[in-house]
Amino acid sequence: MTATLGNSGAAPIAPIESGLEVKDLKVFHGVVPAVRGVSVEVKPGQILGIVGPNGAGKTSLLSGISGVKKTSGGTVLLDGRDISRWPAYRRAQAGITMVNERRRVFPSLSVRENLAAGGWGLDKAEVEARTEQMLDLFPRLREREDVPSFRLSGGEQRMVSIARALMTGARCLLLDELSLGLAPRIVAQLTEVVRQLADEGRMIVLVEQYVGILLQLADHVSILERGRVKFHGQTHETAMWLQEHGYLKPTDVAVVEKNIATTH
Repeated sequence: MTATLGNSGAAPIAPIESGLEVKDLKVFHGVVPAVRGVSVEVKPGQILGIVGPNGAGKTSLLSGISGVKKTSGGTVLLDGRDISRWPAYRRAQAGITMVNERRRVFPSLSVRENLAAGGWGLDKAEVEARTEQMLDLFPRLREREDVPSFRLSGGEQRMVSIARALMTGARCLLLDELSLGLAPRIVAQLTEVVRQLADEGRMIVLVEQYVGILLQLADHVSILERGRVKFHGQTHETAMWLQEHGYLKPTDVAVVEKNIATTH
């Protein structure tokens, strides 16, 4: 996977300075608080990991940042500009895109047609150029480009979802449960792509249930519990905190530290 999206000219990433900053964000499900004043930030070129038990508010946090779910307080800043009142479509136009854990593809459309749908509003030549980029980034999709998406495996559908988000020129990806239900081989391919996207200057916020994968990829990690940030730190610090609180065994920490050393 050697395609470089940021340097080819087909899907350029605009110069960015301050990145994404979320301050005291609150999200409710009806009258029930799901996110209770969370503050996080991610700079261009960084991956912020979000981890926590079921019901901690991880998906709700991503939904609030992307505008998919209405927030009840707090601010979302992109490059220093307050976008808290912007609807989801406008945030997407600004480059913030959420890739849900549900593999949302158009089942009757081929892989290539799904990608073209992600480039809606662009001229034909630009759509074609970006589609070729995506197929270079995900060689497996090139092998399956004419296959109806309902015939794809779960991992292939996840690749289509990410590629379609990138067709918009997204520079801030909110990824919900990247590895959920996928084979280790596919997960390895996806983690390689995510690291590459960050290295090209994108901002990544990654919710991931498997701590080992999260710590291997992320530059910083926020641990959520009951809608609040329980701990935030760099990957090594997070691994030690998780060990101290019984989430990781010492042998797990050693493996994580080895992975961190080889991938950062």
